[in-house]
Amino acid sequence: MADTIIKTLKKAWKVGGQEATEIELRPPTMADVCDAEKEASPLQPNSFNIQMACRVIVRAGSFTGPFAPGHFRAMRPAQFDEITQTLREAEALGEE
Repeated sequence: MADTIIKTLKKAWKVGGQEATEIELRPPTMADVCDAEKEASPLQPNSFNIQMACRVIVRAGSFTGPFAPGHFRAMRPAQFDEITQTLREAEALGEE
């Protein structure tokens, strides 16, 4: 079973001084969830998901972070939805 999930983005993401066409995420831990809750309430789902993405994205293209909320600010909602869908897929890794 894979420890991470890799997804190709429909549109390149300008991050870390480059254009990334794929992202790699690891499954989140409860520490990630608690840390994300400290920064953004789960009642603000977009802000919370950005905080989670900052913690679990392993890389975007060859950029390995660290990732910050500002990296997502210029994204269109549909593009960020690709990341949130991948977050959900990464959560499911190892659940059997």
